Amino acid sequence: MGRRYGYYDYWYEPATPKEVRGGIKAQSKRGAFARKWWGKRWIQTLESFRIGARLSRGRSYARRGQVASLEIGKGKVSARVQGTRSGAYRVSVKLKTFSKRQWRQVTERLVEQPIFTAQLLGNEMPEDIETIFEEVGLSLFPKKSRDLQTECSCPDWSNPCKHIAAVFYLMAEAFDNDPFLLFRLRGMDRDEFMKQLQDSAGSSMPDNTKIMPDPEPLPGDPTAFWGDIKKYEPLPGLSSVPLHAAIPKRLGPLPFWRSERDFISEMETIYQNSSERAESQALGVEPSSYPPR
Repeated sequence: MGRRYGYYDYWYEPATPKEVRGGIKAQSKRGAFARKWWGKRWIQTLESFRIGARLSRGRSYARRGQVASLEIGKGKVSARVQGTRSGAYRVSVKLKTFSKRQWRQVTERLVEQPIFTAQLLGNEMPEDIETIFEEVGLSLFPKKSRDLQTECSCPDWSNPCKHIAAVFYLMAEAFDNDPFLLFRLRGMDRDEFMKQLQDSAGSSMPDNTKIMPDPEPLPGDPTAFWGDIKKYEPLPGLSSVPLHAAIPKRLGPLPFWRSERDFISEMETIYQNSSERAESQALGVEPSSYPPR
């Protein structure tokens, strides 16, 4: 049975899209998509544009895994979304990037708020960070629907269509996992931002002050640093580390990891296996057993 959408009396007959093998399925199976405030803010911004039923159909597409690929770059998101036809549709979402001068103004104000810097270093977006952007006349999130330039190669006359809406929702999940993707969309990569943040912090200090001292050069002769390593025997209390995969856990989950196995758990198993093997080699014994891979 057909359904009526929008302000016009036309009928839309729902059709089942073609299944995508290896598509990016939304992590949210029901209810809200985003967990963190900045992901929720992205969804709230889109809903305020009154896109209507296309958002709900896009939500369904995102949960079905109809988005075949998605790449968030500086000022542009490129994606491929599978619909009811044989070939995937090409989707692009563009958002105006900030200039280097504007980003410099942002980082100069951020260093005045140490708690903001600490949260960003912890992969968390400070809740009041929007005020920093507003102080320099910017907005981290789009304010109006025309701030987002969207295109899709599908024959649908509406823009944004359900394919674009599906990309919107997956973007919210990606922002949840990595808030710096929001910065990238506005023209600043994480590494660039961190360097500029450090430069801004350094410029606010006296000329003779350094954030980190210059590293002491290592000697050319290894024995001058390590000594005679042949005389060292394995310590009797040698054991594997109590916490495995500390670095992957610190970095957090990957934005578009969609395997049935959890990424952090898989890395933890790999680290544990490597740690036990290294311990066995150091002690000169064969490893007893390893956890299942």
